[in-house]
Amino acid sequence: MQSPQDFSESLYESMPFPVILTDAAGTGFFLNDAARRALGWKGDGSEPLAAVLGQADLVPRLQGYAVAGRAHSHTLRFNRADESDFEASAHVISIRSTDGEAGYALLLRSLLTGGSHGEQVLLGSRIYSALDTIPEGVAIFDRDEKILVFNRAFRDGCGAAKDAVRVGATVESIIRANVGAGIYRGIVPGTPEAEAMIQSRLRDHRGEDGQVHTVQRADGRWIRSESHVMDSGEVVGLRIDITDLKAIEHELETRNRQHTKLLELLPDLIVRTDKDMVIRFCNEHYATFYGSTPEKLVGTHVMDLVSTEQPVIDELERLTPDNPLATVELAIRNAAGEERWLLWTATASFENGLPTEFVGAGRDVTELKRQHERLTEQARELQRKNEALNQFAATVSHDLKSPIRHIASFAEMILDDIERGQLDDLATHAAYMRRAAFRMQKLVDRLLEYAQIAYQIRHVKSVSLDAVVADALSLLEGHIREAGATIEAKALPPVRGDPELLRRLMQNLIGNAIKYRRRDSKPTVRIYGEGTADSVRIVVEDDGIGIDPKHAEAVFGLFQRLHQDERVYDGTGIGLALAQRIVESHSGTVALDTSYRDGARFIVVLPRG
Repeated sequence: MQSPQDFSESLYESMPFPVILTDAAGTGFFLNDAARRALGWKGDGSEPLAAVLGQADLVPRLQGYAVAGRAHSHTLRFNRADESDFEASAHVISIRSTDGEAGYALLLRSLLTGGSHGEQVLLGSRIYSALDTIPEGVAIFDRDEKILVFNRAFRDGCGAAKDAVRVGATVESIIRANVGAGIYRGIVPGTPEAEAMIQSRLRDHRGEDGQVHTVQRADGRWIRSESHVMDSGEVVGLRIDITDLKAIEHELETRNRQHTKLLELLPDLIVRTDKDMVIRFCNEHYATFYGSTPEKLVGTHVMDLVSTEQPVIDELERLTPDNPLATVELAIRNAAGEERWLLWTATASFENGLPTEFVGAGRDVTELKRQHERLTEQARELQRKNEALNQFAATVSHDLKSPIRHIASFAEMILDDIERGQLDDLATHAAYMRRAAFRMQKLVDRLLEYAQIAYQIRHVKSVSLDAVVADALSLLEGHIREAGATIEAKALPPVRGDPELLRRLMQNLIGNAIKYRRRDSKPTVRIYGEGTADSVRIVVEDDGIGIDPKHAEAVFGLFQRLHQDERVYDGTGIGLALAQRIVESHSGTVALDTSYRDGARFIVVLPRG
């Protein structure tokens, strides 16, 4: 009989349970270490097989057992060298040497009757039983890529090619049998694609530990093959049915596509980052806002996009596991340079108290912001109109009573004179009544002018203040000539507003500067200003009689006259109130500079044009 190396050295040496090898004629036998300890024979091929197996018709019985296949075990009586015996179940497997000589391998599994070798026999039984209970296919290959051990799941997983799975078969023969049986979807036996797949599977088997190959079978099931190299050089092959896992993955991918589609349909800007604020996902709206694509922005730090998102960063740093939500509204310029207001809502995920990722949703609220500003401005405008109406009503009830009382009083005097027949003073009384009526008419006109300012802003545009000042000086030319006034007007930046109202503003301020002059000198009026990015500061100052700082607020009130003698400084006391009304209707301010003592200085601030 040939040595066991001619059959399978690994089979003979490596099995943890007893193994008996014999040729087809049963002339001798070889034992592995476990079998020598269990039986006590030398097992070197010099002893006849009948010494260890004394049954009649031994060779035909072995042949029949082998034909039944390794899935079946058979009860045999074994003789020890010390002349004791025992019964054990064994698998009988047909094997063939490298030169084609046939033989048998007997693998002892469970001990049925006595013997001190039972521990080793039961170990083999437990291994096989354990392997057969595993739903994943398991096989062990020796260094020559021949199969040593396999379980039922590994064999059954080969479907129509399962008969190719037997001890001593090579991994290549098993793969080719599987391809030939057509168990792989889309792989036609004999084609270059089939050969390429075979070679790929062999490379996976021969590669580094942990090589994985996933393939779909013709029956639709997905199988993942793994190869793991042991320290001894043998390879453990695993065949895992991942059909259910694939179905779950498919469902997750479907849901992910649906969620992504939903995020694309939302008008909001959606972004997800890791703990370091590096973008891991963003939708199309977010990428478009910054003039890019989602693919390009993934891996980008959010601060690389726009520095004004710092308030968002500050809010995120304040998030905690107990307070994982933050909202902030801020203005950001998009890729086109347009400023847009975004309402950001951000949330964080935490692990062990530390943030692991952030998700932000930004909603463009620019139009809402503008509408709010318009409503706010309308509310302010309505308040100004109501104030004008209230002041108008108060003025009508108070200041107009004076000329009315004059008219009523002189009318009574005329009636008394007529009744007494004294007509010498009628002309004088009538003149007083006429002057009172004229004054009342003037007051009414000025009051209407004041009250209607809020309604007259119709054409807001960029206005040249130089042109406005020139028009005002032209209308005041007579007063300037009469007073001998000197006007020093410097170039002024443009503003936004109504040119007619701005002309009346400058006419009032310059007119007042000329009117309230010192009687012993000719007045000088200076007009100058400066601009910033958003506003224009206009100064109108004179060297006249000035205004006591304690009246800095009162001078802008209706009918607030600091000089009651109209023979010296005539007027209605509405001029500065009208000026303030015009300025406020342009969202500006006007004030008396109380630090200026050489006359009066008024400072006007208006939006830049």
